[in-house]
Amino acid sequence: MVTKPVIDCMRLRRSVRSYDGRPLSGEHSGMVCGYISRLKAPFGANARVMLLNSESGGGRVKLGTYGTTGGASDFLALAYKDGPLAEEGAAYIFEQAILFCTSLGLATCWLGGSFSRKDFKGCAALLEGEKLRIVSPVGYASGKKRLWDVFINADAHHTSRKAFENIFFLYDFTTPLTPDTAGAYREPLEMVRIAPSANNFQPWYAVMDDGAMHFYHRKMLGGFDAIDMGIALCHFGESCRQLGIGGRFDVLGKAPVTKDATYSVSWLHE
Repeated sequence: MVTKPVIDCMRLRRSVRSYDGRPLSGEHSGMVCGYISRLKAPFGANARVMLLNSESGGGRVKLGTYGTTGGASDFLALAYKDGPLAEEGAAYIFEQAILFCTSLGLATCWLGGSFSRKDFKGCAALLEGEKLRIVSPVGYASGKKRLWDVFINADAHHTSRKAFENIFFLYDFTTPLTPDTAGAYREPLEMVRIAPSANNFQPWYAVMDDGAMHFYHRKMLGGFDAIDMGIALCHFGESCRQLGIGGRFDVLGKAPVTKDATYSVSWLHE
């Protein structure tokens, strides 16, 4: 069970790159393994989250992150198979795992392109057709900052996030949605706004109309926009769940269109 409300975890989560070298305690390891074993990806995606460490696979190995993190010996890894909304669904459950770890007081950091896939694939025992694209160290934060912590500090206190009115709209893409006009969705959309994304690009939009919220993502260099969309959808869906806002995700045949972004999925209010 998450020991803190999920919205609190979304506000608390930070990208931590310096770890103190201790492996996860037996209690924490058991809690994380138990939680991720129960995760089920939405949107029909075939995905799973694994907990790996330097002893995985029967022998000590180096799990490399190209200097972007240091001191961690335990990692979450995301494996999934291609399919419609596969990356969105996979990222959704990975962010759930990240937030659960946050609730336990554990540090994490999404990594997409800065880890050795060869090292991790050797530990992950991927199934046929699975790909491994995302990992995160998980452990105990160090009090000593690494050089990367100095260079990559925009995540702190969510100061680099775009304004609410620049990414959320009412009925179409010409009328900004404000916190005051978002109604019950003010808090879930704010959790989308502060969600992590590659380089904090926030490649997503949402358009609210009568009874629905439509989500879109922009194509970004590096190709992590669908992953980022999945993180945003997790923040929205799990916030709605906590707040008791009934609804479900579904792909509609018709939604507002824009040349700047690709339609992903809609939330239908119930």
